[in-house]
Amino acid sequence: MVDNDSSLEFDLFEDMRRSLLELLVREGRDEIEAERISLYVIQGVRETPKLLATLARGGHTDADVLASLETVLDNAPLLNKARSLLLGLDDDTIVH
Repeated sequence: MVDNDSSLEFDLFEDMRRSLLELLVREGRDEIEAERISLYVIQGVRETPKLLATLARGGHTDADVLASLETVLDNAPLLNKARSLLLGLDDDTIVH
């Protein structure tokens, strides 16, 4: 059943990415730019629910929490990329 859960999770995140893409295009963004923004956002937040679930459930180890936290933080720069595209900033003005 793990494969099915992974597939459902993938579908959920893909649906959210498409919804964000459609919203950005409706708001006047170029489709390629909207694709990039939506992809960066979803990739940037994708691991956050796992961290929250790890913290919420009992019996987790410190190593489990730290591994989840590290993954979330590793993906955080993608949110800065999305932000820079949304604000029209170039990569030189972004604080990483």
